[in-house]
Amino acid sequence: MMRSKANKIKGYRLILMALITLSALTSHAQSTDTLRISDAIQMGLENNFSLRIARNDVQVTRNNNTFGAAGFLPKVDVSSSASGTNYNIRQELATGQVNETNNYQSTSLYGGVQLSWTLFDGFAMFANRQRLGTLEEINSIAYQLKVEDVVSDIIVNYYTLSVEKQLLDIYKEIMRLSADRLNIAREKAAIGTSYQLAVMQAEVDYRTDSAQVLKQINRVKDLTITLNKLLGRNPTIQFEIERKIPEVKLFDQDSVIEILKNQNKELLISRLNLRLKEIAIKEAQASRYPRLTLSSAYTVSQTNTPDGSTTLSRNIGPSYGITLGIPLFNGFNVNRNIANARIYMENQQFNHQAIENDLTAEAVRLTNSLMLANNLVEIEKKSASLAKQNADISIEKYRVGLISDLELRDAQIRYLNAEFRYQNALIQAKSAEVAIQVLMGNLQMP
Repeated sequence: MMRSKANKIKGYRLILMALITLSALTSHAQSTDTLRISDAIQMGLENNFSLRIARNDVQVTRNNNTFGAAGFLPKVDVSSSASGTNYNIRQELATGQVNETNNYQSTSLYGGVQLSWTLFDGFAMFANRQRLGTLEEINSIAYQLKVEDVVSDIIVNYYTLSVEKQLLDIYKEIMRLSADRLNIAREKAAIGTSYQLAVMQAEVDYRTDSAQVLKQINRVKDLTITLNKLLGRNPTIQFEIERKIPEVKLFDQDSVIEILKNQNKELLISRLNLRLKEIAIKEAQASRYPRLTLSSAYTVSQTNTPDGSTTLSRNIGPSYGITLGIPLFNGFNVNRNIANARIYMENQQFNHQAIENDLTAEAVRLTNSLMLANNLVEIEKKSASLAKQNADISIEKYRVGLISDLELRDAQIRYLNAEFRYQNALIQAKSAEVAIQVLMGNLQMP
């Protein structure tokens, strides 16, 4: 009897040590505030580093989209200079006369404002303006695409963390059942109704379950770090999340395909890239046209030569001119550039068709995956409920000796596997739903 009591105390001590370890690992997280998914998304939109970089890229293209960058506006420069000379001059004339002048000095001053304005360049400036506007539009849509990617990552990571925390609770429940089994086995061994081998096997299974709990705690910590990174904040910040089953919406496959052809961000960017290739043809064709340039200046210049025949020369006033350049022949380079630009446009058309085909295939795959995952959720939810009832009943049967150790362990493993399949089906369904929304270019914020 004393041996039974000692074994029982030992079992309780082992359980207590495990619970203290788990409490130490999770107490800090439990003391923190709860992070709602809507707050997480808002925080990510404000602080995510990739989004901040993308916003700066949009601003750069917006800054570049000006009439000056396109070539519509004139160029005005101000220049000035000052120079001086100090020569020793020797002149030998044909008559034999020699003239020598030492320290012959002269100074020159110049200042002026020059204007250069291209009035016509074969419509290249209009093509440049279209190109800069298109680039701004591409970067704006690319930013929206980046927003969808970041938000979808936050949503999936948030619900994955919720699922993994739920699995952690299940692992703890399995560990508790294993602890009960270990105590029962020790009690039976103490009164002679069970062999010590059953106690050893029960303790091995209990320690296995304890190790699984520790691994799952580390898994939760890893997901917490990943979510913090997505939110653009310190990865060491601890927080709790809302424990709720993600709601999943089903989509009609044909509707998804129809909507993505009009709203998918990748396709929109591909169409704009096709426009860029069309603009490149216009830019290449501009080299065939004449170029008309207006130039004007207002200058002030003065030259001082104290010892010369003219001691002072000063010029002040405007100058102007107009230049017309007509290309006649440049080795057929214009024809070559135009031909290549058309080939690049054709390649972009092929690329656009390939992207549309790939996205259509992805839509079919995701809608099928969503349908399967949603069906699995319903099946596995019922399976997990039945498996839990079976595990609870099995521990009681084991307590009175109606089932063996192996039968009890099998019931526990079935419960764990059923819960794992259920939680996995939940996150697969939610991931497929979010991916479909991104495909359609219509991501719904929770």
